[in-house]
Amino acid sequence: MKKRLALTLLASLWTTAVLQAGLAPAGQVKMRKGPLFSTLGHDGQKLFVVCFADSDVAVFKHGSAKYETSFYGGHEPQGIAMTPTGDKLFVTNRRGLVKVIDATNYQVIDDIKVGGLPSNIAMSPGGLQAFVTNYGRGKIGRIDFIDTSTHRILGVAEIGIRPLQAAVSPLGDQLFVACAGSNEIYVLNINTRKVVKQIPVGLGPNGLAFSPDGSYLYVSNAGTNDLSVVDTLDLEELKRAPVGNSPFSIAADKKGRLFVVETGDRSLSLYSPDFQKLSSVKAGKKPIDVQLSSDERHAYVTDESGNKVLVFNVD
Repeated sequence: MKKRLALTLLASLWTTAVLQAGLAPAGQVKMRKGPLFSTLGHDGQKLFVVCFADSDVAVFKHGSAKYETSFYGGHEPQGIAMTPTGDKLFVTNRRGLVKVIDATNYQVIDDIKVGGLPSNIAMSPGGLQAFVTNYGRGKIGRIDFIDTSTHRILGVAEIGIRPLQAAVSPLGDQLFVACAGSNEIYVLNINTRKVVKQIPVGLGPNGLAFSPDGSYLYVSNAGTNDLSVVDTLDLEELKRAPVGNSPFSIAADKKGRLFVVETGDRSLSLYSPDFQKLSSVKAGKKPIDVQLSSDERHAYVTDESGNKVLVFNVD
């Protein structure tokens, strides 16, 4: 009996340790006003954060107590992406523009007219194309395909309602788009710029992340407080796993663990590949976006209402 109690106590202590391990606060960096989405520099040394209310992009290096500099990102910027070579930044603006910015001197190179209400932007693995999620006009959302060398619009594809985030398949042949207003994932063939499948998921899908091998796409559903698991070969939803309140952005590391911004709980939670919660930490007043450092030892979370980026150590 004593042995059984001892083993039970050890198991309890081990479980508690696992739950407490994983994420630990490492600092806060004061930002400009309204930090939303972010992107890592190509060398992994800098984080670029769009600050909607100040129409700026703030830059900081890990370990710094404050941001290094800021530069004009266009009127009310929202989304941001960098070319893999690190030479250009593409920033979406609410007034229907994408600003092309030199990533070395932070000067605006070009303006690309995309119309409607561009929300976010994704980059192809090779950096040849950028894909703008655009609320469009009325109830029809769209994707603008941009040539990153000439800054020309290559084409437009109509999709579902309120597209917010997009993710390019690891092979670079398909684009997956979360449409929060129509509760679907739209899958587009990048070469033909045509919709090949509409996948129903939970309510209010926003965030997207691929499993390490690209076999699965994880979708955060803010309206149903869960994650959808989508088979990227058969293009169908396999299951849903419950998470915290109003999950928004999501990231996955090489171990298959999932980092989920739960905006309704004001937290960042870490889940195992089988969706067991390993750790959860408070992440400001209104956490929005999560990025992992290139070595995956740190997680960065933007806090829109607190005007901060919170830094967490990852065990």
